[in-house]
Amino acid sequence: MKKIESHRMQPIRDVVYQQIRKAILRGDLRPGERLAEEQLASEMGTSRTPVREALRKLEVEKMVRYHPHKGVVIAEIPADEIGDIYEIRANVEALLAKHAARNATPEDIKHLCVLLDKAETATTPEAVSDYIDQYNHMLSKIADAPVLEGLAKSLRETLCRMLVATYLKPVRRPEAQREHREIVTAIAMGNEALAYQLTIQHIQNAAQVLEGLEPKQDESDKP
Repeated sequence: MKKIESHRMQPIRDVVYQQIRKAILRGDLRPGERLAEEQLASEMGTSRTPVREALRKLEVEKMVRYHPHKGVVIAEIPADEIGDIYEIRANVEALLAKHAARNATPEDIKHLCVLLDKAETATTPEAVSDYIDQYNHMLSKIADAPVLEGLAKSLRETLCRMLVATYLKPVRRPEAQREHREIVTAIAMGNEALAYQLTIQHIQNAAQVLEGLEPKQDESDKP
């Protein structure tokens, strides 16, 4: 965690909340990992009070949970629900791509390609994640479907730790980059059906890679 600058205009509790939340979404803090108030406060150079408030807020958002033996830990997605969540996300994202193919201007396509260029040349997981987030946000704006955009954002955040893992896996990253390019090409062509199908395939491929990354749960680690 980074030290919090005291001259920031935002209240300390908000900065602490945002910093912990971002670390969870980026996968810097792993599912099941214990969050100690004292350690987090020391790392960020603040008191325990804003950390405690941030953890309570994150618990309401179901990003952390209270474990009877460990205290506050990063929430895990039940393994038997991950496939269903990916399936829902695939369809929502595919609909956004379909709408984007209907609406995109040449300038929109150029913007999407620039973001993909930056993601492909980025050298840190944080930078890659930032550019992919911007790409997804831009594509959603082009689609101009607010309800779908909200659903997609919620689903991406739920799966975000796993999405980073699959995208950055050495074998998966070039494949994901190629798939993004193919989707943008379909959008540029105005081919709604192709954009839809390529997006479905893209997310299904990510889900398949994830199956190989998820560790088996140790029986001794179950509550």
